[in-house]
Parts: sequence; structure tokens; C-alpha cells
Amino acid sequence: MIKPFPFHSDLRDYFKKQDKTWSWFSEEKVKVEQQEAYKTDLLKNSYRIDPQTEPKVYEILQVAKDKLGIIIPITIYQSQSMDGNNAGVVFFEKEAHIILSGTILKLLNEEELLVLFGHELSHILLFNLENGDFEITNRIINTIASDPKSELFYYETSRLYQLYTELFCDLGALKVSGSLETTIETLVKLNTGLEKVSAQSYLKQADEILERIQKGSEGETHPENFIRAKSLEIFQNDNANFYSKTEKIISGKIDLHQLNLFTKKLVFDVTKELISIILKPKWAQSEYCIAMYKQYFSNADRKNDIIIDETFKLKIENSRKNLKEYYGYVMLDFALCDPDLKEAFIGHILDISEQLGLEEEIKVILKKELNLTDKTYKTFSQKCTATLNTILQSDLENTY
Repeated sequence: MIKPFPFHSDLRDYFKKQDKTWSWFSEEKVKVEQQEAYKTDLLKNSYRIDPQTEPKVYEILQVAKDKLGIIIPITIYQSQSMDGNNAGVVFFEKEAHIILSGTILKLLNEEELLVLFGHELSHILLFNLENGDFEITNRIINTIASDPKSELFYYETSRLYQLYTELFCDLGALKVSGSLETTIETLVKLNTGLEKVSAQSYLKQADEILERIQKGSEGETHPENFIRAKSLEIFQNDNANFYSKTEKIISGKIDLHQLNLFTKKLVFDVTKELISIILKPKWAQSEYCIAMYKQYFSNADRKNDIIIDETFKLKIENSRKNLKEYYGYVMLDFALCDPDLKEAFIGHILDISEQLGLEEEIKVILKKELNLTDKTYKTFSQKCTATLNTILQSDLENTY
């Protein structure tokens, strides 16, 4: 049984809490006149493949329909455009249309054509699950993301939703074909135009690529082929860890410049926790530092029970360099906001950065912002640490 990715369900759950938005999109259906206009345009720009002229193609389609439980009538078209080998599906409430482009019917054998139909029909499967919730979610996030006034994290959220949708449909293709090798070879054939390819060879290539790169998928509508192939292999060989492993490959480490709806909230929470850690010592809670905190979080109290544990360290570790630099600058904000505490506070953030694995980021930031050379940085950092230790050893100050 294939099921939606956690990202699908999380986004669905998020929008379902927006009652008015969810209600409006739930009730908004494609009107009959819109359906007719689409079908007219399709007839003008493609060749309709009839079951009488291509009975074998429709037999293969029926096998895919049966395996996925799709019962609505489906018509196949060959696009007049020759922009590469591709396929797409458009479906309404009571019918669907598969549009082929390029030389797919010549390129693919019967088993591979079954894979293709399994993938396209899985779009219908996903968007009909749970009373159409995921189709509604798809329309909501795409509508918001396409609005020029929307923030960029909505676009990133929409992009990821499409990527996970394609991976779900790849699983549908695998379910229909029953063969990992055939599913991967079909994918590679469609994207290279080659008549003969090796799934095992491409999986080795995918592993090599993943060893070389550190970031997630950069695809706009589809994940890169090596990610799709690897995802299918994980599903086949390590089903219990499929979702966590695949999401790690798709998302990579959190990028400050590519935040989505959920990672934006995560960075907000980590920032709040980091500042709470910074301001945990009583000596650090000066008037200037509290004022700085209120600039970050005007209506939120600090977390007094926060500690640097393994969970918090993993949140920092799962950040790309630009996000780690952001956390470094957050710490510097507080280190410099009170002139009377400057040296001790810098010693304090040096200690915290060492615990969080941010030593290099802090070193680069301090050298740049305080105009320090390698030699003067070493002397300065030692002085700051000594000043911090003086406070920590003082009987006059209850540190926590």
C-alpha cells in the first residue's frame, strides 16, 4: 500500500485549519464550460488515440487502472508538440485524459508503457484519496505561490509539494509494474531517449552523485532522475525507513534562502531557543539585552528551561552554512548590544558556539565585524574567555 508523504499530510492539515480558505477551495469545482473548452483545445492540438486503432495500448492502460483501482474512463492523446518525451494527465470528476508527447509509443515496450501509465494514473489516485483532500491542498498552495504578492516560502512549499507528488506517483508506477528495474529503466529512457539502459548502472551513478552533493533537490516540478531512482530503490529495499530517508534526500540541510512553510517555523523556534540559551545566565540579562530580545520577539517570553542537548545540537547541525552564519550573527547581536558586557558576552558566545559546532562561523564573523587578524583574534578571544571565567567564578553573581 502506497500512501502520501508526511509533507502532503502536514500541508493538508495546515490548510484544513484555515476554515474559510479550505471551505472555498473545497466548493470551487471545474465548471462544465471549462471542461468543454479544455477538451476542444486538446482536440485542436493533439491526435486522439482510439481503442479501435490501438487496442494494445488501451489494454495496458486497463491493467494499470485495475491495479490502482481507477474506474473513470480515460482517453489517450498524442500531442502535436515534439518537445521531448513526456506525459501528463488531466482529470475531472468523471473522466481523465492522458497526453503523450515525443516518441513514447515507439520508445517504450509494453512493460515500460505500463510503468508510464501507472505513474500518470497515480496522480488521479493521490488526488482522490481522503475525499480529495490532497487535490484541494494542491490547488490552495499553487494559487498562493503563484500570487506575486506572496512570500517566497510559499513558492518553496509549493515546489516541494510537487516533488513529493511525483515521488508518490513513481511508487504507483512501481506498484503497477512490480519491477524496480523496469520502473527505473523507463524513467531513464524517457529522459535520455536511449533505447537501451541499465537500472543497476544508473543506481550506481545515483549513489555517486549523492556522495558528491550536500544539498537537496533543485527540481522545479520533478525531482532529479537520480533522486527518483534512489527513492524507488529505498522503497523496495528499506521500506521501514523510506519516508525519512527520502525526505532527507529531497530537502537536504535547511537553507536560509529556501525556507518553506514548515522550516520557516522551525528556524523561528530555533532562534528563540538559541536566544533563550544566550540569556539564561542572570548576568546576561541586562537592560540592553532584554530590549534586544524584545526586538526579536515582542510578545513572547523566554524559555527558561532550555538547555543545549543532543536534540538542539541536531537542529543546528541540520543547517546549511548560510543558516549557521545567521545563527552566528544572532549571537553577535546580543554580544555587542551592551558595551559593559562586551568582552564577557563574546566569551559567552564563543563557549556556546563550541558546544553547537559553530566555532568556524563565529570566528569568521568576529574577525570580519571587529576587524581582527588571525593573531589579534587569538589574543582577543582568550581575553574574552578570561573575562567570562571571572564572572562565572565570582561569588557576587548567581550565574543561573
